[in-house]
Amino acid sequence: MIRKTINFILIFLIILIPSKISSEPMKSIFILVDELKIETIEELDLEKSNIGLINLKTRPPYSEEGLYLSVNIGRKLSLRDFGKTNLNLEYLGDVLRSEKTSYIGNGNGGLLISNKDRKTDYEENSLDYDLDWLKSKTDKLLNKSNILLLEYNIEGEKNNIEILKEYLNYYSNKKIIILPKKVAAGDKYFLNKYLAPIIYIDGENNGLLTSNSTKREGFVAIEDISAQVKNTYGYTKKSDIGKPFKILEAEDAITEINKLYKTNMNLLISAYLFQGMTYLSIIILCIGIMKFNKISNRLYFFYSFISTNVLISLILGLFESHQNIVVYLIISMVLPYIITKLIIKKKLDFVKIISGLTYVSIVLGIIIYPKMIYNSYIGFNNLVYGARYYGLNNGIMGVLLASSILFFFNITKNIENLNLKRIIGVIIFTLNMITLSTHFGANTGGFITSVSLFGFMIYMLFLSRKDGIKKIIMFLLIGLLIFGVNMIFDILNEDNTHAISFFYRIKENGVSEFISLVLFKAKELIKLTLIPPFSFSIIAEIIILRRLYKYIMSKDILKKEAVVVLFTSTIGFLINDTGVITFLYMNYYLILDIISRKLELEH
Repeated sequence: MIRKTINFILIFLIILIPSKISSEPMKSIFILVDELKIETIEELDLEKSNIGLINLKTRPPYSEEGLYLSVNIGRKLSLRDFGKTNLNLEYLGDVLRSEKTSYIGNGNGGLLISNKDRKTDYEENSLDYDLDWLKSKTDKLLNKSNILLLEYNIEGEKNNIEILKEYLNYYSNKKIIILPKKVAAGDKYFLNKYLAPIIYIDGENNGLLTSNSTKREGFVAIEDISAQVKNTYGYTKKSDIGKPFKILEAEDAITEINKLYKTNMNLLISAYLFQGMTYLSIIILCIGIMKFNKISNRLYFFYSFISTNVLISLILGLFESHQNIVVYLIISMVLPYIITKLIIKKKLDFVKIISGLTYVSIVLGIIIYPKMIYNSYIGFNNLVYGARYYGLNNGIMGVLLASSILFFFNITKNIENLNLKRIIGVIIFTLNMITLSTHFGANTGGFITSVSLFGFMIYMLFLSRKDGIKKIIMFLLIGLLIFGVNMIFDILNEDNTHAISFFYRIKENGVSEFISLVLFKAKELIKLTLIPPFSFSIIAEIIILRRLYKYIMSKDILKKEAVVVLFTSTIGFLINDTGVITFLYMNYYLILDIISRKLELEH
């Protein structure tokens, strides 16, 4: 009987206890370095590592403490935001309280994993750049906690890199994230103030980092670090802004990262150059009209050249020719020049051709091959600025909507059959919404703008002034239904967009979350609108439209077109933090059509 009892107890222990005692808890190490260069990663010579680029920008005023706390809570804020009581902020140290946190260093890097009281559970407030000392302190603290942060300076002493290399090899079976405090001095210049490498070691993979926050090969966001740590220990929430890391296999990740960095810098240079030319063309046209009260052929050619340049940029995106900046700039200047000259010389309908091809290129590009859009200067998401990583930016969103409006009015101007016009209109303006939806263009502000455009065009095409308020309300409700369906598809998606995560945060934190975002977006919009060249370009466009007002009002189609563009661009301007760019591009295309028709009439 005693033997049976003992056997029963042993079987019980074997079945039920091992899962509790045999599995060692996951240990994670953060290494916060002063700076990190690609060359340093090569010197570390890691056997297994995953490399990416991360944008270190937070909300102004910028500070190291603001960066640490932004990484900690998984959202970009400034240091002064952390004292506000109306924001319900979840600190890693509190979320992971059962895992315990510890810190080694003599700075304030512990804020990166601290609790709301800005403390970690265990601390070693000193640092000795000696491998045995580091291993001893690390082992001691990892026996007490599952998450350790080491604040470590690489620059200054060559030996520090060698010590770090040995340290990483010794703890290669742990989860390790190496994050720099700032961009390395050699990589920092006027175009790049925030983009730096990041390393993630999981002991298994070699490759490039990405996430569903960025959906871009080789790029992760600040918010993803917190999400990755929470995911490791099973604390993820739907309201989290960031998403856990994903790893893309790469034979030579360092070479790939170098290539990604270079090509993005090339596109950034191209974007600044050609967008600057766009704003310059608006201002020059304004000066020409004010001074001579007419539009010269040279001014018209330069203005038209810009729109062809946008189209060629999209087409070149198919071939990734931006990898060589000199070749890319030459092609981007010469090819649009030739095409513009040929179309004008042959007396073809310039606006119909360019707006139609531009519209089709954007729609097919984002639906079939998004890289085509991202590889163009107009569709390039400024990863150095870090506001948007994927989907259609507000510049190309404006081009899409404006070209769709111009394309519609130009191809239907000679169609007498009203029903055919309606069918074409419904197809084009429904395509806009699909293109900007969460599944493709992923631009929530742009989607709302496209829904507004759809509703306005439905009103123009299907309703008359005699129709009552009930029909107008009905179409408004249809617009809301379309928006709701878009959000439902987003909710059903495994990885929700930032818009849905935002709704979850409103549910958790209340209206203060909404007010905080609105105020921030409004400040960004006002700031961007008031600074040159945007402020000058807006004033120039208003003056041009005012000077051409009589001509616009004398042409029924132009009048309708102008009303639609102005209505839509104003909506786009008001609901996006970079809405000024949407406004400028939409009215740029409107002015192009107006002056094209005016010159055609005069000749």
